[in-house]
Amino acid sequence: MEGKDTVFAADIWAREGWASAELTLGGAGAHRFADRIAVTWLRPDAFAAGTARRVLAAVAERGFRVLAARPVHLGPAGARALWAYMCRWATVERLWLLDAVVALGPGLLVLWADDTDSPLPASARLTAGKGNGAPGRRDGQSLRDLAGALNRVLTMVHTADEPADVIRELAVFCPSWQERVLLIEEAATRLAEGTAGSWEAACRQVETELPAQAAPDRAGTAGPVVRGPGVLYQGELAERWAALRAAADTWPLLAPSPGPVSWPEQARRNPWR
Repeated sequence: MEGKDTVFAADIWAREGWASAELTLGGAGAHRFADRIAVTWLRPDAFAAGTARRVLAAVAERGFRVLAARPVHLGPAGARALWAYMCRWATVERLWLLDAVVALGPGLLVLWADDTDSPLPASARLTAGKGNGAPGRRDGQSLRDLAGALNRVLTMVHTADEPADVIRELAVFCPSWQERVLLIEEAATRLAEGTAGSWEAACRQVETELPAQAAPDRAGTAGPVVRGPGVLYQGELAERWAALRAAADTWPLLAPSPGPVSWPEQARRNPWR
C-alpha cells in the first residue's frame, strides 16, 4: 500500500521482524519469504465460538498449505501492537473489548504457503477472502462468515494484509527472538521443500486452554447488561464470554472522527461509509 513502506521503516515491530527474516534467510530470501507466506491468527473468540477448525479447513480448501502453527497468547500490549494502525476509528470501549477478547485465552497462529498460480502475494490473496469486519459488508462465503463473526469486534479471524504486514506481525506474535527465528526457519524449510506441516497439535493445545462455549439463548433472554470493562474479566470463562458478546452488541465501536493517518490508503478508509 502506498506510503506504508515509509511508516514501517520507523515501526519497531516491522524493523525487528525484518531483521529476523533477513538474518535468517538473507535479504533476497526474506523478500521471497514475505511474498509467499500468508499468516492467519485464529483469534480467541473463534475458539470460544467453536468455529476455528471450520476456518482452518476452509483455508486449506482454498489452495493454502500449512507450514507452521503455534498457540499465541496476546496480552493488551500485544493487541495494541497488532492493531496499532487499524484502531484509528476505535472508541475507548472498543479497545476495552479487544483487551477482553485476548484475555479469553490463546489463539492459533498459522503460516501458510499459497499453492495456486495466483499473481497476488499469498497474504493478499488470503486476506481477500477473509471478509469485512462488518457482517453486512460480507458476501456470505468469507472466512469470517464461516467463523460466524458477529460484529466489528468479534471478527474471529485475523490475517496479515500484505507482505509488509507478514514481516511486522512475526515480531508481534513472536516477541522472543529465538522463537521467531525457529518459526521462520520451519516455515521457510517447508516452503522450499514443498512439504506440509500440521496445525492439529497446536490447535488441540489452544482448545484445551480455551474450550468452546455454549452460545447465549438470544430468543429467551436479554443477556447480561454490561456497563463497564470490569465485568468482562469477572467470573468463569462462560460468564466472561457472555458479557463480551453482550457488550460487543451494545457498546459504541466507531469514533465520530479518526485518529492520526499513517498512510494514504488509511485516509481514504471510512467505516461509516
